[in-house]
Amino acid sequence: MITARSHSRKRLAALLCLLLLSASCLQAAGDDWRLGTDKNGIKVYTRKSEQGKMRTSRAEMLLPISVDQVISLLNDFNSYGGWFPSCRSAKILKRISDNEFLAILTYKTPWPLPDLDCAERMTITRRSGTDTSYINVNCEPDAAPLTSATRIRQMHAYWKLIPAKGGTYVINEYYTDMGGIIPAWLANTQAVEIPFNIFTGIRQHVRDLYGK
Repeated sequence: MITARSHSRKRLAALLCLLLLSASCLQAAGDDWRLGTDKNGIKVYTRKSEQGKMRTSRAEMLLPISVDQVISLLNDFNSYGGWFPSCRSAKILKRISDNEFLAILTYKTPWPLPDLDCAERMTITRRSGTDTSYINVNCEPDAAPLTSATRIRQMHAYWKLIPAKGGTYVINEYYTDMGGIIPAWLANTQAVEIPFNIFTGIRQHVRDLYGK
């Protein structure tokens, strides 16, 4: 015989399950990529990051060059100052192999913020034919002596290079945390603009190099 008390407990359990399911659905929806801009052939998305308050950014576009040419461009650190926004200098610290090395980039920031630098390890996974290639980038703040710039201590990113008709479809996803140097709310206002400007710079650099 089912008592009124047991029936109430079952209704309460069912209600709790429904609430938990709803909360999970809302959380999943909140973690979806949100389109920030779709302009000039460049798409930029952002989403809430699991690492902290800073949003993760993802940019996509088609470049009219091969995967190997994209990799060569991204490995040419001497050119970064000409196309990478706010990059004052970039250099390789140590070549571990043809597909792995340590590098450091220094960024000029608007007054009164301090200049920033980031020591990082880049690892290239090359795939031939129609397969996707990857460049993984991870911050290694102790890989280089400290400079007058403030060292970024948390950053990770990857480049996904997909052979496509007419060239290479390029995807870049990254997360960085300035450690309070720049407030999260302020940095998040640039979560779309910065990757858009980086991709615009890459595309212009490709035009300058290859006339495409």
